[in-house]
Amino acid sequence: MKTLISILLISRRQWFWMLAGIALGVVVIAANSLLMALAGWFIATMAVAGATGVQIGYFMPSVGIRILAILRTTGRYGERLVTHEAAFRQLADLRVWMFRKLAPLAPAGLEKYAGGDIAGRLRADIDSLENLYLRIIAPLAIGAISILLAFLWTAAWNISSAIVLLFFLLIPGVALPLLAHRLSQEPGKQSAALSAELRNSITEGLSGVDELMILGAMERQARQVDTLSGSLIEKQKRLGEISAITLSSCFAASGLAAAAMLITGSLSVTTGILTGPEMVMLLLFAGAVFEAPMALPNALQLIPSTSHATSRILAVAESPPPVPDPPIAAERPQSTDIIFKNVDCCYVPGIPVLSNFSVEISSGSRVALVGPSGSGKTTLAEILLRFRDYRGSITIGGTELRTLIADDLHTLVSAVPQKPHLFNTTIRENILIGRPEATDGQLQQVVEDAGLKEWIAALPSGLDTAVGENGSAVSGGEGRRIALARALLKDAPILLLDEPTEGLDSKTEQKVIERLAERTSGKTVIIITHRPACLKLAERVVTLRKE
Repeated sequence: MKTLISILLISRRQWFWMLAGIALGVVVIAANSLLMALAGWFIATMAVAGATGVQIGYFMPSVGIRILAILRTTGRYGERLVTHEAAFRQLADLRVWMFRKLAPLAPAGLEKYAGGDIAGRLRADIDSLENLYLRIIAPLAIGAISILLAFLWTAAWNISSAIVLLFFLLIPGVALPLLAHRLSQEPGKQSAALSAELRNSITEGLSGVDELMILGAMERQARQVDTLSGSLIEKQKRLGEISAITLSSCFAASGLAAAAMLITGSLSVTTGILTGPEMVMLLLFAGAVFEAPMALPNALQLIPSTSHATSRILAVAESPPPVPDPPIAAERPQSTDIIFKNVDCCYVPGIPVLSNFSVEISSGSRVALVGPSGSGKTTLAEILLRFRDYRGSITIGGTELRTLIADDLHTLVSAVPQKPHLFNTTIRENILIGRPEATDGQLQQVVEDAGLKEWIAALPSGLDTAVGENGSAVSGGEGRRIALARALLKDAPILLLDEPTEGLDSKTEQKVIERLAERTSGKTVIIITHRPACLKLAERVVTLRKE
């Protein structure tokens, strides 16, 4: 339950909406119960008056019935509207919070999780937390308040009937929810775990479908998915059986409550404590007020699976970042000379990727890093971007890298990674990520500098052409040039290029290199490459050796 409360506190900005939804829920149950009570009293009173010939005023009761009917209808709509608004706002806060937690972890802090697992935690697990308010917190609060108010209202008429009603209300309000919670602990947790494993298996299978087909492993993957799906269905059937038992028990408690109240009410009528119409009123009130605890068993049944989803989210969100921001940030350096001194880095303890690496890069110079695959070139770039931790010393303008906060560092460095990501939007929007406030002239300039001008001009929609999911609608070379244009638009004093011309034909590559030579004049540039043509950009070449 502590994990659920910690998640709920993240969305405390939405407490007004949450409390408003609970208040409306109580109003709806009160209006429905009082409507039934007043209608029962009115009908019974009219019957007695007809039999005895006593005149009664029917105007006020009929007005009250109409008011309660309107309040019940409008209140129900308002309660649905407000509670769902609160749930959606809560999910929005959680998604933003989760993204802010994950951003400092990428990439090194997330490498222990499979891609499908992270996607599942971001989407399905957070979406499942819609249950936290909508189907757990709100029903529990509405039920508890309504049971208390029902007891107090009934006690105002007849204390013995109130005690009987409270006893039977506590069966679906306390006993059955606790039973449902106990019975659903294991299947609820297992269902959430199997659901996560199934999502991961399907996602990973679809991502690697080409390899599975080549290796003839499609059937094995399909059997694994089928096994997980079958296990998940079994757990969900078990949860459905528990839900059916508790729901039927709730209806049984409601019927028993009506019978017991009929007995106590009849005794009160014979002793003159209640009139006949008042007994009918309490009977119909009791039948209607059982709406309040009906949702409580399901609320407690959902807690195990929701808690498991919450734990999965917190397990990632509370992971320490590979390179945390310092408690006291250093001032942003004015110079861009970079000094690596005795730098070590390991992905796995005891297996170095970089060992005792040292190099000095003066401000405004262009240096190429070359070497065989696995020699640590890309790792060096990730360290400079503070994606990975390191031992030794790295300074920019005399300021140790660790003492800079990430935001200050990212204003200094612009990068084109080895595998740039293109967002599922237009070419224009992908480039403008580098500087959203850029003018059309600046945008056109970087398009030309990245060698995109002629290609974009030939597209029917030009810059407004969609690139597809992960850049699927463009070639690898085109995607890399879009990423290059994005980095150039940022116009940071340090430019880090990891294989900037990979996938380009020799003519386009030559053109891009010439434009880059002009564009990067005066900037500190680090080029990671295997391609001899890119070495023309560099004033100095540093060779890394594989450990």
